[in-house]
Amino acid sequence: MNLRAIANRATQTINPNITVQWRAYEGYDIAPNGKPVVTYATAAPVVAQIQSLTKSEVAHLDAMNLSTCERGAYINGQMHAFDRVEETGGDMLFFEDRWWKVMAILEGWTTAGWCRVALTGQNGFPE
Repeated sequence: MNLRAIANRATQTINPNITVQWRAYEGYDIAPNGKPVVTYATAAPVVAQIQSLTKSEVAHLDAMNLSTCERGAYINGQMHAFDRVEETGGDMLFFEDRWWKVMAILEGWTTAGWCRVALTGQNGFPE
C-alpha cells in the first residue's frame, strides 16, 4: 500500500506537486589534472512535493554534519544521496530555477516506490 499516494491527495490541495528534472549520479572519472569529474544520467522528469524540513530533521542532519540542507522533497521514485563512506555523490534535481543535490534519504520506501530526501541548493550544475 502506498500511503504517500493517499496522503498526497490531501497535501497537494495546499502544496501542489511539481515536476522536477532528475539527474541520477552515475559515478566519476579522474581527469588528467587529477580532479574527479562527476557524471550524471540524462535528465528525466519526476513528480515531487517540495516542503520545508522539520525541526527534528534539521537537528538530525546537523548532527550528521549536513547543516546546509534547505528543503525536503517527497519523490515518486528512489533517489541516491551523497555518501562519504560509500564515496558516492548525490542525485541532482532541478526546480525553482536552480539545481539541488540530494544529501540524505530521510525516508526510503523502495517497495512502495517513493522516498523523502533532504536537498541542498547548488551554485550551478557541478561540472
